Amino acid sequence: MNIIQAKIDYSKNGPNDEYYTPFEAVEMIIPFIPQEVRTIWECTAIEGSRIVEVLRSHGYNVIPTHIKDGFDFFEYEPAQYDMNITNPAYSIKDEFLRRAFDLKRPFMFLLPTTTLEGLKRGKMFRENRIQLLEPDRRFNFNPEKPNGAWFHTSWFTHGLNLKDDLNFIELRGTSNQTGNNSLILLPGIEDNDEIRQAA
Repeated sequence: MNIIQAKIDYSKNGPNDEYYTPFEAVEMIIPFIPQEVRTIWECTAIEGSRIVEVLRSHGYNVIPTHIKDGFDFFEYEPAQYDMNITNPAYSIKDEFLRRAFDLKRPFMFLLPTTTLEGLKRGKMFRENRIQLLEPDRRFNFNPEKPNGAWFHTSWFTHGLNLKDDLNFIELRGTSNQTGNNSLILLPGIEDNDEIRQAA
């Protein structure tokens, strides 16, 4: 798919390709955000974005943008930001990944775990290095269906210099929909320096 068609699809798909990211999916990545990060770009922030809400609750400055507001991820980039965290449109995930690698900033994308499959993607990941945060359960993107999504998702990260390329994260308890995730635990993580290689 070329970039022009990708942009057309991105603008047309709308609610068919956009889902609210569960609070627990965002909470689980907080310990892995580099300590020097202050400003985070959320490039597909729909109204009520839980990524924006949770990150701001942890004190981060968040720049929310969306193509429907005139901020095209494939053309626009904030003047100053430290990293990009988003749940991109899955139908054009390859284009999002290529663009993110080209921007040469750390990023965290929530994507189906099957994104690992494919010859072209495999080559892209080898050339740029991808690291995964792998939750121990499927996230529920639709509160009306309590059994969760039928597919598994992972956080695909780049530029975080994690100790391991594949990180299995145990989530305990459940979060409510008020943003209170006090029951979400990530055992064995006491300090960011312990999970990150020295630069």
